[in-house]
Parts: sequence; structure tokens; C-alpha cells
Amino acid sequence: MLKSALYIVPTPIGNLEDITLRAVRVLKEATLIAAEDTRHSKLLLDHLGVSGAKLVSCYDQVEEQKAALIIDEVRRGGSVALISDAGSPLINDPGYRVVRQCALSGVKVVPLPGPCALITALEAAALPTDRFEFRGFFPVKDKELRDTVKELENARGTTVFYETPRRILATCEVLAELLPEHPVALCREMTKAFESFYRMQAKELPAFLKADPDRCRGEFAVAVGAAESRADTGIPEAVRTAAEELLSNNSAKTVSQVLSDLTGLRRKELYALACALKDARGA
Repeated sequence: MLKSALYIVPTPIGNLEDITLRAVRVLKEATLIAAEDTRHSKLLLDHLGVSGAKLVSCYDQVEEQKAALIIDEVRRGGSVALISDAGSPLINDPGYRVVRQCALSGVKVVPLPGPCALITALEAAALPTDRFEFRGFFPVKDKELRDTVKELENARGTTVFYETPRRILATCEVLAELLPEHPVALCREMTKAFESFYRMQAKELPAFLKADPDRCRGEFAVAVGAAESRADTGIPEAVRTAAEELLSNNSAKTVSQVLSDLTGLRRKELYALACALKDARGA
């Protein structure tokens, strides 16, 4: 039997097999399920055989009022599962206001690990993950989009955005124009039947997408890496040369640790350099 609390429950971003056993148990035992879109979530709940809990909507515009309902449910001894349409609630999805109000009211909040498009994209992007930032969807308006992309020129880590199929080509054209040398990974339809990962420099993106219209279909996570010249700023040329030689027979992790021990330089900076050198040689 679940303890009285608010449970944050991630749901699959595509493949229904990705839901955890714990998430299924929480959904089956919860007395109330707060869903971003009840019609969408009902399909998943029916698939899982979840039928006992009361189902209420909890999208952006009604979060404040539903927070009071959720708090009352927990205080009466119930248990509430918070879910979004796909992935982890709060990560570019509703839930922040509910969690905040519950925390301020002394209601126990229990987060469950599970599917998240952001993390899935970072795992497959083949870009450094020791320093990253998530920015949600790219801006729609041209000036705001350009201003946002320009901010990445001096980025020292990986930045992840979401983008729609309708806008992906236009966005990539701006990336190619303003950040031509930056490595980019387009993560398309992750965990679904047509899952694809396209990794290249930003300047190559428009022509690549135009060559096959199918490449623009589906939902995207776009990971933008730091330019190589930024990734190794402050690292002596001799250390860079040593890194290139060591990478022939060692992993980026091993090379960064060895060089950090020998030179006293930060391991994270050396790891970013090693990853950039591996990408450059196509390793």
C-alpha cells in the first residue's frame, strides 16, 4: 500500500515498454492520478490495466487550483500520482506549481526516475555531458531564435533544445548560419519505430535535411555542442598533442584522468578536449 504522498511518475516518451515496474505499481495503487491530458493518459492507463484511481486533469492553466485538490487528497490519507503526456513531469511539462505548493504545505513529494527525452538525447548525442543546459523549445520568432542561438557561440558545454517537425529545418538554417562549426546532434523520434540520430557540424544540417524530407518528420531533441576552439581554451598545445597520441589506444575518460594527474589541469576540461578530438577524427 502506498504511503500518503505526491508521486512524480515518468511515463514512456514512445516505447511503452520503457515504463518502470515501480511506476506501474504507483499508478495502480494511487487514489488519484493528476494528468496533463486525461484523454491522452487514459490510453496508457488502459494499456497498463490501471482503472481504480480517480483521474483529473492538471495542465498549465489549472495547476494552481488542482494543487489544492492534490494537497487535500494527501492530507486525507490518499496518494497522488502526477503524470504528463510523455516523459518526466516538470521537464518542459506541467507540474512545477503543484510540486512547489505541496512542498510549501509540508506534503511529502516522492520523485520516481524514468523516461526523459532530455536525458535520452544527451546519452545518444555523442557530446560532452559533464556540463549541459536545457532550454526547452527553441523560440518561434526569428529575432528571438537568432538571439538565443547567438548566446551559444561562447558556450562551454552542451545545450539541449526541443523542436517540432514543422520548424526543424528553419531552426537548423539559423544554426548553420550563426554557429557553422559547432557540432550538433539531431535526435529524432527517440524510442519510437523511426528513431534516428544525426550528428554533424551545424553548417551541414540544412543540406542534409533537404536531401530527404523524411528526416524532418517527428519530434526532435537538438543537442548543440561547444565549438572545438572553445572546448580546449587554456589547454597548452603540448597537452593537446599528448591527448591526441593517447587517444589512439585509450578512452577519453582515461586520457583526461591521466593528463589531469600529470598536469594538474581540470579533468572536466581535459575530458571535453578529448571528446572534441575524438569527434574530429570520427572515432
